[in-house]
Amino acid sequence: MRKVLKKGLMALVFAAALLTPVHAEGEDFQAFFTWTGMRETGGIAAAVYPYEGSAFACVSAWKQETVYLKAAVTALTDTHVSVSADRFIGRTAEDTLPCTVGFLKSTSVSLGMGTDEWIPHIDVPDIITEETETDLSAGETAYIWITVPVGETSSGSYRGTIQVSGTVHQELNAEIVVGPYSLADQTISLDLWQYPFSSYYRYDTLREKEPFSAEHLEILSKELDIYKRTGGSHITCAITEEPWAHQTCWDTPSLVKWNVDGNGFLWFDYSWFDAWVELCRGKGIDGPIDCFSILPFDNAITVLNDMGSPERIVLTPGDETWKWYWENFLYSFTAHLEEKGWLDDTYLFVDERGLDYFYFMTDYVRSLDCGSRLHFAAALNVVPRDTELYDRFDYLSISVASVPESDEAFNAFLSHRKELGLTTTMYNCSTNYPNAFGYSDPYESVWSLQYLAMRGFDGYLRWAFNAWPNDPLVTADNPHFEAGDTFLIYPDEAGASDPVPSRSVRLCMIEQGINDMKKYRYLLNNADEETAELLRSGFESMKRCYGSYNAYGAMSAASDENRAVLASEVVRMEKLIQKAALNAALNERGTPVPLLKEELAALCEPQYQPYE
Repeated sequence: MRKVLKKGLMALVFAAALLTPVHAEGEDFQAFFTWTGMRETGGIAAAVYPYEGSAFACVSAWKQETVYLKAAVTALTDTHVSVSADRFIGRTAEDTLPCTVGFLKSTSVSLGMGTDEWIPHIDVPDIITEETETDLSAGETAYIWITVPVGETSSGSYRGTIQVSGTVHQELNAEIVVGPYSLADQTISLDLWQYPFSSYYRYDTLREKEPFSAEHLEILSKELDIYKRTGGSHITCAITEEPWAHQTCWDTPSLVKWNVDGNGFLWFDYSWFDAWVELCRGKGIDGPIDCFSILPFDNAITVLNDMGSPERIVLTPGDETWKWYWENFLYSFTAHLEEKGWLDDTYLFVDERGLDYFYFMTDYVRSLDCGSRLHFAAALNVVPRDTELYDRFDYLSISVASVPESDEAFNAFLSHRKELGLTTTMYNCSTNYPNAFGYSDPYESVWSLQYLAMRGFDGYLRWAFNAWPNDPLVTADNPHFEAGDTFLIYPDEAGASDPVPSRSVRLCMIEQGINDMKKYRYLLNNADEETAELLRSGFESMKRCYGSYNAYGAMSAASDENRAVLASEVVRMEKLIQKAALNAALNERGTPVPLLKEELAALCEPQYQPYE
């Protein structure tokens, strides 16, 4: 058994050296593997991805990881192409891994900020489908997305074949080497803000239904399956109307209805709130219930009168009227949460507000008898310096743009919060680089997660999961932000009778980054001391590149050189993890390989030049 496992582990050490990339050509097309981290073939991908242009790919995996591969099919003539795949086969017929394939679908993406007609567009293959056939014109390239969930399988080598057919048949062969380590039982805080009303407004089938009807819940259930599979753990709840002052294309109603009767008595309807939280909890999404917001962007609440008519009331935070409304709500809300068993998991979330608000808000809530068991959360676009203030927040998320590259005080702040058992994550959204916009290089998200792992953050927040523009299947453009900024999954057609959402390549890259983060943490805590130190030093030498506003007002890489550096750093960190895992596993078995240790050490050198 030891010899078999050792053979599987060693396969990755030598596989790359044995490969000679070739283009396998058919009569009407050529097909080859390309990098999941790039939108398209060639250029940077050819410089950093070891199997670019090859008909064979060999990758490593941990148990409970999903492996993603990507292949390109370029038509030599007008042609019809189909793709299929069988299970990946291990040492025995019982050792198999499932495999699904489908062509990526493109959507149009603005290269600028907003939807002005003069801004140029590109088509980006970002929508993962189950479609296995496509028509191509001569010179056109289509992309195949390959998904292989590993699960708790046996360690060793698994081989599979992707069949590509036109007028002739062509095979792409892949090998997945599963190591002895598992991602199971490792938790990373992943907070992708969900908008349950997006699907309600999107689909014709819900037009005559009430929100959170059985039909609506069924559609939401499919979206949450994707969120849970990616690692999502937080539940997003609006407790006031439009807490972000209507930043999204669709409305964001409050999940709690605020009502006032003719005598001025304030009461609350939690039907929608309960339906949403119960659905999420039923899916195993059991992290914080993030409630937006006691400090909404426009300081307004909406109250329904006896006739059901809405009245929008603008409050001044901290004054007596503000306190009256929020005292009534918080006493009612905490009693309801206590009854449902959710009180200890509920967070009052404040998003990008001034620090003066934080003081009086936290002081006020804590002054109430009902407020002692509520948690506070905040997203910050400033560097936090006031430890006493931020110790009040069980959950903080800090913008990547505000994270200083080298700052001992900031590092001490993160360590201090960790010692207190408080959660600190990094978040990303509009106007930052690297990012997950429609035009972003997908590997940017992998770098973001690798970087926050190195810096010692507890997880990642991304706005948003499913705040769709009008029709993202046609264009990802958003009138206020960069294209793709507000969503990571795609809806079905508006007229679909049984809507099924689709994942994006961008979301899969976030998942890949989360897995890298889990692997890094596991090895630091469990590998032999020498391997862990080499891995740590390699990650600490990560290069960070900055963006700039392009001619169309959007944030992107400052130069092609920056794109190339970031791409190479992603691949370097993944090689570090791969070789550190191999080194640790072999050391555990008393069979170290000196060459492997040398390769690991070389990858850790800070003078590493990723791209010429």
